Amino acid sequence: MKNTDLLKPALIAVWEASRCCEAIASELLDSDSQTKSDRSPVTIADYASQALILHRLKSLTPDVGIVAEEGAEDLRNEPELISRIASFTQRFCPEVNADTLLDLLDCGNHPGGNGTFWTLDPIDGTKGFLRGGQYAVALALIEKGQPTLGILGCPRYQWIEGVTGVVFSGGEGIPGQFWTSESSAPRRLQTSSKLNSTDSKLCESVESAHTAHNLSELVIKDLGISSDVLRMDSQAKYAAVASGAAGLYLRLPVKKGYREKIWDHAAGLAVIEAAGGRVTDLNGKALDFSQGETLKNNRGVIASNGTLHHPALAALLVHMPEKPNS
Repeated sequence: MKNTDLLKPALIAVWEASRCCEAIASELLDSDSQTKSDRSPVTIADYASQALILHRLKSLTPDVGIVAEEGAEDLRNEPELISRIASFTQRFCPEVNADTLLDLLDCGNHPGGNGTFWTLDPIDGTKGFLRGGQYAVALALIEKGQPTLGILGCPRYQWIEGVTGVVFSGGEGIPGQFWTSESSAPRRLQTSSKLNSTDSKLCESVESAHTAHNLSELVIKDLGISSDVLRMDSQAKYAAVASGAAGLYLRLPVKKGYREKIWDHAAGLAVIEAAGGRVTDLNGKALDFSQGETLKNNRGVIASNGTLHHPALAALLVHMPEKPNS
Protein backbone atom coordinates (compact mmCIF):
# COMPACT_ATOMS: atom_id res chain seq x y z
CA MET A 1 0.00 0.00 0.00
CA LYS A 2 1.34 3.45 -0.97
CA ASN A 3 2.00 6.13 1.63
CA THR A 4 -0.61 8.32 0.01
CA ASP A 5 -3.18 5.57 0.67
CA LEU A 6 -2.02 5.17 4.28
CA LEU A 7 -2.17 8.89 5.08
CA LYS A 8 -5.90 9.38 5.64
CA PRO A 9 -6.51 6.33 7.88
CA ALA A 10 -3.33 7.12 9.84
CA LEU A 11 -4.57 10.68 10.36
CA ILE A 12 -7.89 9.35 11.64
CA ALA A 13 -6.07 7.09 14.11
CA VAL A 14 -3.96 9.93 15.50
CA TRP A 15 -6.92 12.32 15.76
CA GLU A 16 -8.88 9.63 17.61
CA ALA A 17 -6.05 8.99 20.07
CA SER A 18 -5.48 12.72 20.56
CA ARG A 19 -9.14 13.33 21.40
CA CYS A 20 -9.08 10.44 23.85
CA CYS A 21 -5.98 11.77 25.61
CA GLU A 22 -7.57 15.19 26.03
CA ALA A 23 -10.75 13.62 27.40
CA ILE A 24 -8.68 11.77 29.99
CA ALA A 25 -6.76 14.93 30.88
CA SER A 26 -9.90 17.01 31.31
CA GLU A 27 -11.58 14.43 33.54
CA LEU A 28 -8.70 12.97 35.56
CA LEU A 29 -5.93 15.52 35.93
CA ASP A 30 -5.74 17.08 39.38
CA SER A 31 -3.21 18.64 41.72
CA ASP A 32 -1.63 15.34 42.80
CA SER A 33 -1.54 13.70 39.38
CA GLN A 34 2.23 13.99 39.13
CA THR A 35 2.76 11.97 42.31
CA LYS A 36 0.52 9.04 41.37
CA SER A 37 2.07 5.98 39.79
CA ASP A 38 0.33 3.06 38.09
CA ARG A 39 -3.13 4.65 37.93
CA SER A 40 -2.09 8.16 36.98
CA PRO A 41 -3.92 9.95 34.14
CA VAL A 42 -0.83 9.77 31.93
CA THR A 43 -0.67 5.99 32.39
CA ILE A 44 -4.32 5.61 31.41
CA ALA A 45 -3.84 7.93 28.44
CA ASP A 46 -0.67 6.14 27.30
CA TYR A 47 -2.39 2.76 27.13
CA ALA A 48 -5.63 4.16 25.69
CA SER A 49 -3.85 6.09 22.94
CA GLN A 50 -1.72 3.11 21.97
CA ALA A 51 -4.62 0.66 21.93
CA LEU A 52 -6.74 2.90 19.71
CA ILE A 53 -3.97 3.40 17.17
CA LEU A 54 -2.91 -0.25 17.14
CA HIS A 55 -6.51 -1.25 16.51
CA ARG A 56 -6.53 0.94 13.40
CA LEU A 57 -3.12 -0.24 12.20
CA LYS A 58 -4.01 -3.89 12.68
CA SER A 59 -6.82 -3.45 10.17
CA LEU A 60 -4.95 -1.09 7.87
CA THR A 61 -1.65 -2.98 7.54
CA PRO A 62 -2.09 -6.40 9.21
CA ASP A 63 1.25 -7.71 7.94
CA VAL A 64 3.34 -4.74 9.08
CA GLY A 65 4.92 -4.92 12.55
CA ILE A 66 4.67 -2.14 15.12
CA VAL A 67 7.33 -0.89 17.53
CA ALA A 68 5.40 0.82 20.33
CA GLU A 69 6.52 2.21 23.65
CA GLU A 70 4.02 0.46 25.92
CA GLY A 71 3.31 -3.24 26.54
CA ALA A 72 0.51 -5.17 28.21
CA GLU A 73 2.62 -6.98 30.81
CA ASP A 74 2.07 -4.53 33.68
CA LEU A 75 -1.69 -4.57 33.11
CA ARG A 76 -2.33 -8.31 33.23
CA ASN A 77 -3.13 -8.40 36.95
CA GLU A 78 -4.88 -5.02 37.01
CA PRO A 79 -8.55 -5.62 36.04
CA GLU A 80 -9.65 -2.33 37.59
CA LEU A 81 -7.10 -0.36 35.58
CA ILE A 82 -7.98 -2.25 32.39
CA SER A 83 -11.63 -1.37 32.92
CA ARG A 84 -10.79 2.28 33.51
CA ILE A 85 -8.71 2.51 30.33
CA ALA A 86 -11.42 0.77 28.33
CA SER A 87 -14.06 3.16 29.63
CA PHE A 88 -12.30 5.88 27.62
CA THR A 89 -11.30 3.93 24.52
CA GLN A 90 -14.85 2.68 23.99
CA ARG A 91 -16.09 6.25 23.62
CA PHE A 92 -14.01 6.55 20.46
CA CYS A 93 -13.98 2.95 19.24
CA PRO A 94 -16.33 0.37 20.83
CA GLU A 95 -14.15 -2.48 19.58
CA VAL A 96 -11.31 -1.37 21.87
CA ASN A 97 -12.69 -2.66 25.15
CA ALA A 98 -11.63 -4.60 28.24
CA ASP A 99 -11.71 -7.88 26.32
CA THR A 100 -9.48 -6.72 23.46
CA LEU A 101 -7.17 -4.24 25.20
CA LEU A 102 -4.33 -6.55 26.22
CA ASP A 103 -4.13 -8.31 22.86
CA LEU A 104 -4.01 -4.97 21.08
CA LEU A 105 -1.21 -3.65 23.27
CA ASP A 106 0.80 -6.81 22.64
CA CYS A 107 0.70 -6.04 18.90
CA GLY A 108 3.32 -3.35 19.52
CA ASN A 109 6.20 -5.69 20.33
CA HIS A 110 8.00 -5.75 16.97
CA PRO A 111 11.80 -5.46 17.47
CA GLY A 112 12.37 -3.00 14.63
CA GLY A 113 15.33 -3.37 12.30
CA ASN A 114 15.96 -2.85 8.61
CA GLY A 115 12.55 -3.84 7.24
CA THR A 116 9.18 -2.09 7.14
CA PHE A 117 7.36 -1.34 10.40
CA TRP A 118 5.41 1.33 12.24
CA THR A 119 6.75 3.03 15.34
CA LEU A 120 4.50 4.74 17.87
CA ASP A 121 4.86 6.94 20.92
CA PRO A 122 1.29 7.12 22.27
CA ILE A 123 2.15 10.10 24.51
CA ASP A 124 5.45 11.81 23.86
CA GLY A 125 6.07 14.37 26.59
CA THR A 126 4.45 12.92 29.70
CA LYS A 127 5.46 15.85 31.91
CA GLY A 128 3.94 18.25 29.42
CA PHE A 129 0.74 16.23 29.45
CA LEU A 130 0.60 16.40 33.26
CA ARG A 131 1.46 20.09 33.61
CA GLY A 132 -0.99 21.21 30.92
CA GLY A 133 1.78 21.86 28.40
CA GLN A 134 2.68 20.32 25.07
CA TYR A 135 2.67 16.61 24.30
CA ALA A 136 2.36 14.62 21.09
CA VAL A 137 0.90 11.43 19.66
CA ALA A 138 3.64 10.35 17.27
CA LEU A 139 3.21 7.70 14.57
CA ALA A 140 5.67 6.91 11.77
CA LEU A 141 6.22 4.29 9.10
CA ILE A 142 9.84 3.14 8.80
CA GLU A 143 11.19 1.58 5.62
CA LYS A 144 14.81 0.42 5.30
CA GLY A 145 15.94 2.53 8.22
CA GLN A 146 14.19 5.79 7.31
CA PRO A 147 10.79 7.31 8.21
CA THR A 148 8.73 7.53 5.02
CA LEU A 149 5.50 8.73 6.63
CA GLY A 150 5.02 10.71 9.81
CA ILE A 151 1.86 11.78 11.62
CA LEU A 152 2.31 14.08 14.59
CA GLY A 153 -0.72 14.87 16.73
CA CYS A 154 -0.26 17.89 19.00
CA PRO A 155 -3.55 18.28 20.92
CA ARG A 156 -2.53 21.53 22.66
CA TYR A 157 -0.59 23.20 19.86
CA GLN A 158 -1.92 26.61 18.78
CA TRP A 159 -0.85 27.52 15.27
CA ILE A 160 -4.02 29.22 14.03
CA GLU A 161 -5.37 31.90 16.37
CA GLY A 162 -8.32 30.62 18.38
CA VAL A 163 -7.74 26.98 17.39
CA THR A 164 -6.10 24.50 19.76
CA GLY A 165 -5.07 21.08 18.48
CA VAL A 166 -3.16 20.39 15.28
CA VAL A 167 -2.12 17.24 13.44
CA PHE A 168 0.96 17.49 11.22
CA SER A 169 2.00 15.09 8.47
CA GLY A 170 4.70 14.53 5.88
CA GLY A 171 6.73 11.87 4.15
CA GLU A 172 7.97 10.49 0.85
CA GLY A 173 5.62 11.77 -1.84
CA ILE A 174 3.61 13.65 0.81
CA PRO A 175 4.24 17.37 1.40
CA GLY A 176 4.43 18.89 4.85
CA GLN A 177 0.84 19.65 5.86
CA PHE A 178 -1.27 20.33 8.92
CA TRP A 179 -4.91 19.92 9.89
CA THR A 180 -6.81 21.81 12.61
CA SER A 181 -9.68 19.30 12.74
CA GLU A 182 -10.67 15.96 11.31
CA SER A 183 -12.84 17.64 8.68
CA SER A 184 -10.65 20.63 7.81
CA ALA A 185 -8.75 20.99 4.56
CA PRO A 186 -4.98 20.48 4.85
CA ARG A 187 -2.70 23.51 4.84
CA ARG A 188 0.89 23.56 3.66
CA LEU A 189 3.78 23.52 6.12
CA GLN A 190 6.95 25.43 5.31
CA THR A 191 10.03 25.98 7.42
CA SER A 192 11.43 29.48 7.86
CA SER A 193 14.43 30.47 5.74
CA LYS A 194 15.83 32.91 8.30
CA LEU A 195 19.59 32.77 8.91
CA ASN A 196 21.61 34.59 11.57
CA SER A 197 18.60 36.68 12.52
CA THR A 198 17.38 37.66 15.94
CA ASP A 199 13.94 36.70 14.62
CA SER A 200 15.01 33.04 14.35
CA LYS A 201 14.53 31.08 17.55
CA LEU A 202 15.96 27.95 19.10
CA CYS A 203 13.52 25.31 20.31
CA GLU A 204 14.52 22.81 23.00
CA SER A 205 13.17 20.64 25.81
CA VAL A 206 11.77 22.19 28.96
CA GLU A 207 13.68 19.70 31.10
CA SER A 208 17.42 20.25 31.52
CA ALA A 209 17.69 16.49 32.09
CA HIS A 210 16.73 15.99 28.43
CA THR A 211 19.15 18.40 26.78
CA ALA A 212 22.17 20.49 27.76
CA HIS A 213 20.76 24.02 28.08
CA ASN A 214 24.20 25.48 28.83
CA LEU A 215 25.55 24.25 25.49
CA SER A 216 22.50 25.58 23.67
CA GLU A 217 23.26 29.04 25.01
CA LEU A 218 26.74 28.90 23.47
CA VAL A 219 25.32 27.85 20.09
CA ILE A 220 22.78 30.68 20.17
CA LYS A 221 25.55 33.19 20.81
CA ASP A 222 27.68 31.84 17.96
CA LEU A 223 24.80 31.89 15.48
CA GLY A 224 23.53 35.31 16.46
CA ILE A 225 19.94 34.13 16.72
CA SER A 226 17.35 35.18 19.29
CA SER A 227 18.08 34.54 22.95
CA ASP A 228 14.33 34.09 23.43
CA VAL A 229 14.39 30.28 23.53
CA LEU A 230 11.16 28.40 22.81
CA ARG A 231 10.99 25.59 25.38
CA MET A 232 8.36 22.89 25.14
CA ASP A 233 7.90 19.20 25.74
CA SER A 234 7.62 16.43 23.14
CA GLN A 235 7.93 16.28 19.37
CA ALA A 236 5.87 19.46 19.25
CA LYS A 237 9.36 20.97 18.90
CA TYR A 238 9.60 19.39 15.45
CA ALA A 239 6.24 20.98 14.63
CA ALA A 240 7.55 24.37 15.75
CA VAL A 241 10.48 24.16 13.32
CA ALA A 242 8.36 22.70 10.51
CA SER A 243 5.85 25.54 10.83
CA GLY A 244 8.47 28.29 11.03
CA ALA A 245 7.84 29.18 14.68
CA ALA A 246 11.46 28.22 15.37
CA GLY A 247 14.48 27.76 13.14
CA LEU A 248 16.45 25.22 15.13
CA TYR A 249 15.86 22.33 17.54
CA LEU A 250 18.72 20.82 19.53
CA ARG A 251 18.68 17.58 21.49
CA LEU A 252 22.08 17.59 23.21
CA PRO A 253 22.98 14.49 25.27
CA VAL A 254 23.43 15.03 28.99
CA LYS A 255 24.47 11.44 29.81
CA LYS A 256 27.51 9.68 28.40
CA GLY A 257 26.56 6.96 25.95
CA TYR A 258 22.85 7.83 25.89
CA ARG A 259 21.05 7.01 22.66
CA GLU A 260 17.64 8.28 21.62
CA LYS A 261 14.56 6.07 21.16
CA ILE A 262 13.32 5.78 17.58
CA TRP A 263 9.72 6.65 18.50
CA ASP A 264 10.85 9.99 19.95
CA HIS A 265 12.05 11.28 16.56
CA ALA A 266 10.67 9.31 13.60
CA ALA A 267 7.39 11.16 13.06
CA GLY A 268 8.96 14.56 13.68
CA LEU A 269 11.74 13.87 11.19
CA ALA A 270 9.31 12.92 8.42
CA VAL A 271 7.22 16.04 9.03
CA ILE A 272 10.08 18.53 9.19
CA GLU A 273 11.89 17.20 6.13
CA ALA A 274 8.66 17.28 4.12
CA ALA A 275 8.33 20.94 5.15
CA GLY A 276 11.77 21.81 3.79
CA GLY A 277 13.91 21.31 6.88
CA ARG A 278 16.73 18.97 7.74
CA VAL A 279 17.43 16.48 10.58
CA THR A 280 20.75 14.82 11.46
CA ASP A 281 22.70 13.83 14.53
CA LEU A 282 25.23 16.21 16.07
CA ASN A 283 27.94 14.99 13.68
CA GLY A 284 25.84 15.65 10.59
CA LYS A 285 25.02 11.96 10.06
CA ALA A 286 21.55 10.87 8.95
CA LEU A 287 19.52 9.27 11.74
CA ASP A 288 19.54 5.48 11.36
CA PHE A 289 16.24 3.86 12.39
CA SER A 290 17.34 0.33 11.42
CA GLN A 291 19.07 -0.53 14.71
CA GLY A 292 16.14 -1.70 16.83
CA GLU A 293 14.50 0.57 19.40
CA THR A 294 17.33 3.08 19.66
CA LEU A 295 19.35 5.34 17.38
CA LYS A 296 22.49 3.60 18.56
CA ASN A 297 24.57 4.76 15.59
CA ASN A 298 23.79 8.42 16.27
CA ARG A 299 24.72 11.00 18.89
CA GLY A 300 22.01 13.51 19.76
CA VAL A 301 19.75 15.25 17.26
CA ILE A 302 19.69 18.57 15.43
CA ALA A 303 16.65 19.64 13.41
CA SER A 304 16.59 22.89 11.49
CA ASN A 305 14.93 25.00 8.84
CA GLY A 306 17.77 23.93 6.53
CA THR A 307 19.63 27.21 6.28
CA LEU A 308 20.76 27.11 9.91
CA HIS A 309 21.92 23.50 9.78
CA HIS A 310 25.55 23.83 8.73
CA PRO A 311 26.27 26.86 10.95
CA ALA A 312 24.76 25.03 13.93
CA LEU A 313 26.79 21.89 13.23
CA ALA A 314 29.95 23.99 13.06
CA ALA A 315 29.15 25.63 16.41
CA LEU A 316 28.44 22.27 18.00
CA LEU A 317 31.74 20.85 16.76
CA VAL A 318 33.54 23.61 18.64
CA HIS A 319 31.62 23.26 21.88
CA MET A 320 31.10 19.48 22.07
CA PRO A 321 33.56 17.61 19.82
CA GLU A 322 32.87 13.92 19.32
CA LYS A 323 34.54 11.60 21.81
CA PRO A 324 34.52 7.78 22.01
CA ASN A 325 31.31 6.46 23.65
CA SER A 326 30.03 10.01 24.13
